This record gives sequence, C-alpha cells and structure tokens, in this order.
Amino acid sequence: MKKILLICFLLVFQVFSAYLSSNAQEIKANVIVNMEQLAYETRNYVGTMADDVMKYINSQKFGDEDWKTEKIPVEISIYLSGGSNNRYSARMFLVAKRNLQGGGQSVLLKMKDDKWSFTYGTGANFTFSTLRFDDFRSLIDYYMLLIIGFDKDLYGELDGSSYFEKAKSVVQLGASSSAEGYQTQSQMGDFTRFNLISELTDMRYEDLRKLFFSYYFDGLDVMSTDKEKGIKAMDDFVYNLAKFKRDKMVGPSVLLQLFFDTKAQE
Repeated sequence: MKKILLICFLLVFQVFSAYLSSNAQEIKANVIVNMEQLAYETRNYVGTMADDVMKYINSQKFGDEDWKTEKIPVEISIYLSGGSNNRYSARMFLVAKRNLQGGGQSVLLKMKDDKWSFTYGTGANFTFSTLRFDDFRSLIDYYMLLIIGFDKDLYGELDGSSYFEKAKSVVQLGASSSAEGYQTQSQMGDFTRFNLISELTDMRYEDLRKLFFSYYFDGLDVMSTDKEKGIKAMDDFVYNLAKFKRDKMVGPSVLLQLFFDTKAQE
C-alpha cells in the first residue's frame, strides 16, 4: 500500500512540476512563414522555419522570474525573399495581445520590420543569449523581450524595465556586428529598433509608460466591472497624454507613434 501511495505521489509531483515549468514560460506564439517569393529549389532549406521558430519561442524562458499570469498570445508572419547560398531577406509582422483582467483581449503591440537578413539552414536549433549575436535568432529575441516588457508594464508601473534593458543589449550587439537594421545613427522620430528601445529605457519617457499602464489597468481592465469608472479613467488618460505631449516632448516619439498605430482601431 505504501508503495502504491509513493508511486501516486511521484506521478502527481511530475505532472505538477511539468505544469509549473510550462507556466514559467511567457509567450504562446503562432508562426507563419511565407515562401512565395523564393525559388522552388531554395524552399526546402527553410521548410522547417515556422516550426523551428515556434518551438523556440514556446519553450524558451526569456526572463529570470516565473511567469504567473496567462501566456502572451503572439502572431508572427515572416515573408522570405532571396535564398542564394542560404542567405535570406525577410519582412516580419508581429501582433501581440494582452489578456484583460475582466476577460477578453486587447491588442498589445502591432509591429513590422523589413530590415532583416540572415543565413538559415534546415532544422535550425537556437539558444537564447543576450551576450552573443545571431543574425536570425537575435531579432526574434529582441521582439519577444519587447513584448514581455510591454505586457509587464501594463500590470505594474515600469515593471517591464529589466526586459527592455535586455532588448537594448541585443540592439547593441547587432550594432557592434554591423548587422542590418541595428544602426544607432538615425533621425529623431525614425522608427528603428534603436530609437524605440532608447525611448523605452530613457527616464524622460517613464511618465509615458506609466500613462500606458493607466490606459489598461485603470481603463480597459475596469470597464468589464465598472464601465463608468473605466470610461472616466480613459478620459483622464487622454487628457494626461495630451499634457505629456505638450509639456515634455521636444520632438517626434516612436514610442507614442507605436501606441497610436497599435490602437488605431481600438
């Protein structure tokens, strides 16, 4: 009898451990790869790309803390071109959503990136690192860290800062490798990886990040239980956003532009 109880305990422990391990990971991604612009003879080399990327993101833990809330839903579309000598160019489109506390979802981020070139082989295996640059994997890491950082910011003021710092490290590695799309020299307001992460890690934009928190936490999250209170919070958000733009911004902001592009239909 004791042996049976011990076996049952071990089975329950294994299931519970697997559950905790699954929940510790932050993102649930769906990945689509479009190969229509590739010659047929080159498509075999990237035939597993969608599965490779999806397996990597959905099994990788990008932060140091256990993830205690629902996983972040992310849709990724990759459009490939090129293919000579296993060298590709690509455009990537990402849509991440934030699970609202009252139920339902809101679009968290909507982004596109068309400055991506890399070497790729069948059945690629990735290892997460913010200390080693890879022309394919590092861009995936950059956007996953951004998405997690934004999601954390919307549950607690400035809670995503550590993830943004990691994303900044990725950009710095890309810049030191002279990789496409990682340049640090650009005009203010140009939508680049560097400009976006620079604002997210700049103390001058912390009040803007706090406003985004209030949009979700005091506005959208509250609406399901107290619509009038939620709408009042939205009114306050619009007023404070206009005040921030008038009093604290000295030029165009890619962070503010990203917010408006993401929320255009909301």
